Amino acid sequence: MIEVFARLTTVIAGLALAAALYRIVAGPTIADRVAAADLVTSSIMAIALMAGILLDTHAYVDVVMALAVLGFFGTVAYAKYLLGGSPVDD
Repeated sequence: MIEVFARLTTVIAGLALAAALYRIVAGPTIADRVAAADLVTSSIMAIALMAGILLDTHAYVDVVMALAVLGFFGTVAYAKYLLGGSPVDD
């Protein structure tokens, strides 16, 4: 039963990934593109976790943790840049 839900979740995350990639390409504002890039990261994390469940391994958890940190810092740096500062303070 868990495999059915893992596969369904993978399909839903794949659809969210496709929608986010479309919004990155066609987004009218930069804020839309940043939000879509954050959704891309979240979708890839969900797909990686579901792959770990389906393959019965814990190896993908480290990848997901690294993606979460990179996605968070990337979003914060870009938001700081949009507010008029440099991504890294001196």
